[in-house]
Amino acid sequence: MRSTKSLRWTRFIITAAVVMYLNLVLTNVISLRQQWYSKTFLNGTSPMPLYDTLFMDWTMGYNLPIPDQIALRDMVDICTYTWVLGTLLVWYCCGAKPLLPAKALAAQMLIIPAFSVAQLLTIVPDSTLNCLDVYDIPDTADIGWVFWKYPIRACGNMLWSSDVAQLVIFTSFATQLVPVTHSRRRMAVWIIGEIWTFMTMIFIFSSKYQYSMDAITTVVVVKLIMSHPSLDHFASYLFVKNGAYYQRTAELPQTN
Repeated sequence: MRSTKSLRWTRFIITAAVVMYLNLVLTNVISLRQQWYSKTFLNGTSPMPLYDTLFMDWTMGYNLPIPDQIALRDMVDICTYTWVLGTLLVWYCCGAKPLLPAKALAAQMLIIPAFSVAQLLTIVPDSTLNCLDVYDIPDTADIGWVFWKYPIRACGNMLWSSDVAQLVIFTSFATQLVPVTHSRRRMAVWIIGEIWTFMTMIFIFSSKYQYSMDAITTVVVVKLIMSHPSLDHFASYLFVKNGAYYQRTAELPQTN
């Protein structure tokens, strides 16, 4: 029997849909808040990005043409989606344990609200010049767009990097697809994932997509979340059939 049948699919899919919609709304709220800040305190002009050493001292600063910046940002999405979808495809084809996607979704439930609340509490200028115009953020009294407009890009720094967060989560996911007994193979997958994440961060910095602080902080925080044992218990309880029973069984001392 495939182990994927142990996943609570209905609860998992509904929760994933709610999390995705919540991410859409919160991302649009961030852009709306940036628009409000610009109109209220800056006389309708976009706030200037903060000085970032990796942008200004190590790369071309803001002299990189907008089309080139957008092309590099598209590469960020391509790298992220390729790794995430590839990991999910391997998991599904191998029929691996259901705790892995459960942990990935549980992590999203924690970090997406945290990312958004951080920005709502402290308004930080986006790393993109004139992001309100570049990302075509609506400037109307009607804010209904917040609940339906798909945010290809958000204007407003989230203080975290969502792309890097996904890569860290799914690198952990991919590594745990390999049995513990195959330590060298598991190490190889982990190294590939770390290199892939580092390559994506190069695209992020080169395109001035996000501040270097955002990406580096995200790596540290999300790695701590993914390695915390409480996440396993939380994910197992919510999305794995008989998860609590199997967890207790795993904690019992083994006898020969």
